[in-house]
Amino acid sequence: MADVCVIGAGPAGSTFAARMAQLGHHVQLIERQRFPRRRLGESLSPGVMTLLRAADMHETVEAAGFPEIKGVWVKWPDGPKLREDTGAKGLLVDRGEFDLRLLDRARALGVEVHQPAIVGQQIRDGARWRLTIDADGTSQHLDADFVADASGRRNASGRQIKAGPSTVAVYGYWRGKSLPTMPRIEAGQDCWYWGVPLPDETYNTQVFVDPRWFRHLAGSTMAERFLGLIDRSGLMEGCRDVELIEPPRAIDATPYLGSDCVAPTRIQLGDAAMAIDPISSSGVQKAIQSALSGAIVANTLLRRPESTDAAVRFYRAQLTDASERHCRWAAWHYRDVAAGCDHRFWRQRSASLATMNPPPLPAIDARAFATTPMGLSRELKFVHTPCLQGDFVSLAAALHHPRLTSPLVFLGGRKLAPLLQILPPGKTPLQIAQSWSNHMPLESGMEIAGWLIDRGILVEQPDQSGALS
Repeated sequence: MADVCVIGAGPAGSTFAARMAQLGHHVQLIERQRFPRRRLGESLSPGVMTLLRAADMHETVEAAGFPEIKGVWVKWPDGPKLREDTGAKGLLVDRGEFDLRLLDRARALGVEVHQPAIVGQQIRDGARWRLTIDADGTSQHLDADFVADASGRRNASGRQIKAGPSTVAVYGYWRGKSLPTMPRIEAGQDCWYWGVPLPDETYNTQVFVDPRWFRHLAGSTMAERFLGLIDRSGLMEGCRDVELIEPPRAIDATPYLGSDCVAPTRIQLGDAAMAIDPISSSGVQKAIQSALSGAIVANTLLRRPESTDAAVRFYRAQLTDASERHCRWAAWHYRDVAAGCDHRFWRQRSASLATMNPPPLPAIDARAFATTPMGLSRELKFVHTPCLQGDFVSLAAALHHPRLTSPLVFLGGRKLAPLLQILPPGKTPLQIAQSWSNHMPLESGMEIAGWLIDRGILVEQPDQSGALS
């Protein structure tokens, strides 16, 4: 058992603390604020509950009865429309209540909570960390083998790499009549808007804008500039007798990636490690993902020090891949608006985030799919890469190919490299799938073969004359 100290009890901190306790470690969690407290990020993407089920933290959230997101009103270049999701549902939550429930679940799993408490000094004393915390006017010392920083964007390390242009979110909460019952997202001329109806019948409106441009808008106060922008949008359309509950506030919403996110005795989680572009509306999901993978990384660092290099490489690569993937997604979303709007806000975000996609592969006639001889691409390499296996990080054989964003170990829960390393050339996709029958059903084998063909990993095999058969 190791002594683990976690700083910050947001979704990342509470989830990480709970998982480390489940893995048998003694965990102390330090949170500076009393709960519940108001927090942005009230619209949760569908993947959040899937992750919480994996951590056995879902029941306490389900018991809250937070309403599901039935749809989102979208006003983007293709016109206003209702985007409905009849499958997986996101949630509209009171973040104060949501975070409190996660913290209570961590406490029930054996995590010792210090709240409200402020971390003072953090000193590496020999083989251990020594922390000073201030709570209720008194100071005390905590010793730990490992420290996890989940204190959020505000306390993130200064060693950061910006992953997009500077952005600020200016937001305010409203009460009134006929408030929207579904989230709304809208592209403005020089900003974009996000409106979220909350379970307590209030309504949160947010404007995402360049901070320098916002400071030079007409209006002597933040409230005047904020209200001026809201009036340009349709977020309050149809609302009656509305009023702001409190003065609007602003927070940094610039995406970034921490350059020093993990070391043998410490790790950064959630926004302390990485922040993605807010247009994805999946910041809470990414924070919980970092906590779950971070717990396996920390468990490896503590219990298998011989795998330290693999664990550190895995966590850094995972955050880098996630940051780049979200940058590409955001770029295409911004580009939709930039195509018809010449404002610097949209041009800058589409240009700075965009990356080139590889040229499309020639299509294979579906009728010949079962009869075309295939072989491995000459660009394919087998490499050893760190990956999660059980409760630890270890090295495994992976596929490396120009059309893969990162080395790939698993597909559909199955290791790919062992299947392909023994694959004889010249087999048809059907024969390839049949050769895997000892490992999976034929249908699954055909799906994997098709996926490999789509990405140019399996390619048409030339005959002996050098021509394609």
